[in-house]
Amino acid sequence: MKIYLTATCAQAKYSILYENLYQIFSKENAFEIIDVCYDADCVVSVGDITNEIIDCKQKNKIAVIRFLFRSDISQYFYTDVTLVDYTFWVCDLDINILCPYQQMSEKIAVPFDFTLAEREKNDNAKDFDIYVNTGEFLYADSALFKILRTLNRLTQLKIDVCSTNESIKHLANANICITDSSNDIESHVRQAKMVIGSGYAVLFAIKHHKPFIVLGERGYGGIPTPNNIVQFYNEFFQGTIGGRLDGPLPENLVYEDIVNILNNMNTIDFASTLSGYMLKIKNRIIEQLNFLMLQSQIADVCKLRFNTDYTILQGNGNCWLLNRFTHFIERKLNPDELEVLKGYISARREVCTFTQKRIEKLQQDRILITNNML
Repeated sequence: MKIYLTATCAQAKYSILYENLYQIFSKENAFEIIDVCYDADCVVSVGDITNEIIDCKQKNKIAVIRFLFRSDISQYFYTDVTLVDYTFWVCDLDINILCPYQQMSEKIAVPFDFTLAEREKNDNAKDFDIYVNTGEFLYADSALFKILRTLNRLTQLKIDVCSTNESIKHLANANICITDSSNDIESHVRQAKMVIGSGYAVLFAIKHHKPFIVLGERGYGGIPTPNNIVQFYNEFFQGTIGGRLDGPLPENLVYEDIVNILNNMNTIDFASTLSGYMLKIKNRIIEQLNFLMLQSQIADVCKLRFNTDYTILQGNGNCWLLNRFTHFIERKLNPDELEVLKGYISARREVCTFTQKRIEKLQQDRILITNNML
């Protein structure tokens, strides 16, 4: 399968996601990553779709899959399902907003390749004792301000802190270096002895076998164990497992954990455990890509079903198609469309006798979808 893989968002988190998806797809013998959108069997957009992708979709009728972060769901709440076949919602921060296209999307943990390149295995450069990157989305640097007093106590250590906040620079001791390393997290993780933070900073710490402390948007997670590492991973290491946003950070416990790690730099090989878990995520992504590519080529009317993201409302002699979750009126249904949909909803045997022409538009509009979409 020829895949056109593209990053359409300039944000650092999307760039990192693109690099990891590229590594995942490039290791699959069945996939060939190409540079021309119009020659592809499938388009994978890391970020929202572009005009080029829309044009390619309309001309070539190929499958289009998006990867978007859950923290951005309010920006992409509406989806034109005629242009996007499927959306993977990457759970960086699981905001409690329900996606109104449940049949056309799903949530997954952050795809990440824990494999170390040969040149990285013997990397012994240690310019800092601690790298701090709390990676907060909703309350910028809130957790960082809460632990600043603790960091200032560690005057004997060189500390590398990721932030663009000028206020922190004026409050930090001279041994603390404040820079915006959000576009170069992995390099800064490699240059430190240990990591404090959340999200990608922790994932890179696991990849490079660095000891770490989970601390971020959802409070203090502390030092994970083999028993809870997968739970932390599913929550993108945002703090306490199941913790509330802007959760508390116990200063003394943070300080004690830092000292304990520095006195005992032994690390647990979480990369092996999470690589096995990541394999399930990778297989699910590949399974969906293969299915959508096949679906774009084969249209079997007997395998279609009514998309339950929608509901039909009748009134005043008219029938309307509504989104079940938003009650947004998608369209007015004509008698022919209504007859077809009633056949699929009631699972009448004669539904397979409908001509392709009568149901083609309903399938293109994703009102009818393949029975094993999920």
